[in-house]
Amino acid sequence: MKKIFYSILLSGMMVLSACDALDLSPEDYYGSNDFWNQKSQVEMFMTGIHADLRDKYQMPVTLGEFRSEILISDVTSMGEGVYGPPMTNNLLTKDNTGIDDWYEVYPNIMHINLFIRNVDKEIDYLTGTEKSFYLGQAYGLRAYYYFYLYRTFGGVPLETEPKVTEGSIDITQLYKARSTPEETLEFIKEDINKSEAFFNESDKKMSNQYEWSYHATELLKAKIYMWSAKVTTGLPDDDIAGDHIATLTAVDPNNSDLLTAKKALLNLVNQQFELLPNFADLWTPEGKKNKEIIFALCFNKNEITNATDLDGNKYGPDPLKLLTAGPLRYEYKVPFIEIYDKEDTRLDATFFQYMFEGKTRGACWKKLMGHTDGGTHYYDSDVPVYRYADVLLMLAECENGLGAPDKCAAYINEVRKRAYGDKFEQHKYIAGDYADNEWAILQERDKEFVGEGSRWFDLLRLRDSNGKPFVFSVKAHYGSSLPILTEDKAYMMLWPVNVEVLNGDPEIKQTPGYE
Repeated sequence: MKKIFYSILLSGMMVLSACDALDLSPEDYYGSNDFWNQKSQVEMFMTGIHADLRDKYQMPVTLGEFRSEILISDVTSMGEGVYGPPMTNNLLTKDNTGIDDWYEVYPNIMHINLFIRNVDKEIDYLTGTEKSFYLGQAYGLRAYYYFYLYRTFGGVPLETEPKVTEGSIDITQLYKARSTPEETLEFIKEDINKSEAFFNESDKKMSNQYEWSYHATELLKAKIYMWSAKVTTGLPDDDIAGDHIATLTAVDPNNSDLLTAKKALLNLVNQQFELLPNFADLWTPEGKKNKEIIFALCFNKNEITNATDLDGNKYGPDPLKLLTAGPLRYEYKVPFIEIYDKEDTRLDATFFQYMFEGKTRGACWKKLMGHTDGGTHYYDSDVPVYRYADVLLMLAECENGLGAPDKCAAYINEVRKRAYGDKFEQHKYIAGDYADNEWAILQERDKEFVGEGSRWFDLLRLRDSNGKPFVFSVKAHYGSSLPILTEDKAYMMLWPVNVEVLNGDPEIKQTPGYE
């Protein structure tokens, strides 16, 4: 089993040779007995871990946007069936879960666990600085996966050992129950703090945007502690999931989690990051590795692999069929398009609109459409995971929760200045009360991060004037007279576990509400 595992891992790295940060390829075959003996093997394995993450490039959108009710969920403006049900309809059930097997991230976590076990011990082929850097990456990436699982399912199985790589093993030894939400969150905090501690001072002054870095760890740490400050996933009578319920609905200048999040974010200010002057430049091939990107997944023109649809099929040269009458199955709702002001430059940079008699009839997303060269279309746009605009809007959210509304407005306006250019003064945000600012932050994030997997989690974290998540607010459900979720469906803030997982592991219990 070990030989098969290493062979697959190393061969998988070969397709990534086109990216600057992933330019390592295997020199030879390594079996289980002669691996972990030299620096190049560690480098290759970490490259493979990043390749795992790139294979999951659709995860943020699937888990963080599909359920947020801004996508057309039945038939597009061109009469085609859409991708994504039951997620885009919020009709998840125990028999129709939208995703399978915890989004299949546990194999990725297993690779990280194997890496940590072999690198976090006495070895003489890495310097202390090199070893520390790799462990900073590994613990940060593991926290990244578990944070997605936590926000999606609540309590989840916490695997920290690479048991499946240990040869012949009784399958019952792989059974593992879901930890409580509190245990899961505490584990994630421990991992992200380990990651931060492993990075050296020199790591704080440099960043390869195609590799996990100290800066990625700081932004993830802020997200984790922001979530901890504002959301809890567990109740006394529920030991595996619970509702996403508010723990911070008003100002608290002494909230320790918010203060921790703010400190992590400030560690990213006045570094090498800044907003690009033109929002549209973020999405061009020429804009790769720009100063706004903190961490991105690399996709280059001449790679073997390319984008696939939700069914795993490779796109043809023109998937939107903009020059023909072919199908379009991924489209945004007109009421969502209408929240943009006409002066907002993000509108045209984000959407290709279909007009009829001067009115928008539909719109498709075009941020990551790549470019056309010599009559062939290439999907070579990098996929941003973290960028500096997120730092600014998260700082706005921190300041709002800590009781500094003017600072909150200032951070919102830094993002708006880029969006409106010389029309900014007409759209400058003036600070309001706690609830007003939460709504302003949500709308700003909605416009800024379309297609980047933010809105669903924003709806669960940000609060309306009643202290409830915006997922229960009608005004956050653009163009509708109903909220995205009614309160009797609060359990649907978390996702169900598919039946194959439940049947395969008797220790796993279904998310409450979906039984």
